[in-house]
Amino acid sequence: MQRKGLFPAIITGLFLYLTGAAPLAQAVEAKGLRVTDPDQIRLDTPSGLPVPRMVSLKSGKTYCRTGPSFEHPIELTFMRKGLPVMVIAETTDYWRKIRDLEGDECWTHKSTLSGAETALVLRDGLVLHARPQANAPARARLGRGVIAYIEDARNGWLKVSADGVKGWASVEAFWGAKAAAPIAIANAATHN
Repeated sequence: MQRKGLFPAIITGLFLYLTGAAPLAQAVEAKGLRVTDPDQIRLDTPSGLPVPRMVSLKSGKTYCRTGPSFEHPIELTFMRKGLPVMVIAETTDYWRKIRDLEGDECWTHKSTLSGAETALVLRDGLVLHARPQANAPARARLGRGVIAYIEDARNGWLKVSADGVKGWASVEAFWGAKAAAPIAIANAATHN
């Protein structure tokens, strides 16, 4: 029963994103998509790790190709160490198909990826609080697009560090590991 109501919300959110009617984060947040459908997570992968899953880029320059080999041409070059990306497919010879926040997909070798849990800040002026409470004192503000390293997660809040500051903010303010948005979007894509 719950699945029936979730599927139209996911499709609506994906439609809003693809048509440009709303940014990705707003489309997901507006529909309240926080529930991951366990049927959409695959564990029978070459690595034995779940797909989809969040990882981050290991270096400041990562080449991403049109297919799963070094013979395929480079499609994108990512220039941000720690950028969160979603693994959406794997091959037995160590290639990972990844998706970024904008929905671009390409292949990269597993050696270019890290298990470091990072998240991208989705809002400008995001307040980092001293504790995981909306009324807790503010410690700092982060700008949109900042890559934050996740230190802890509690009751819908993430404790992050970025640019020498630490604090707590709502999971809704991030795209990446332990954030609400990524898996919901992956689920929407697999239903089409």
